Amino acid sequence: MTTEIWWTVLGLGAASYAIRLGGFFLALRLPQSGAWARGLDALPGCLIMALVALMMIKGGVIEWVAGLIALLVAAKTRNLPISMLAGVSVVAGLRLFV
Repeated sequence: MTTEIWWTVLGLGAASYAIRLGGFFLALRLPQSGAWARGLDALPGCLIMALVALMMIKGGVIEWVAGLIALLVAAKTRNLPISMLAGVSVVAGLRLFV
């Protein structure tokens, strides 16, 4: 490898760690309690819901079935990763067999 490639790899590694450290230090300044903290805690679930809703609106029957099953699993388990896994599994299975 040439020297230029090594400098590129080192520069990209340094940039990657700088971004991670920046996120860490920014998170220290976020509110830990109150309305803003509750809103930030709800943000991942809201983003997932927005993506699922968009998928269902643009999709067909398979996406609607998967969205409904993911919603039922979410209501039953109150667990976001399990709900996502159920929805993705249903979409993959139905696309494979239909």
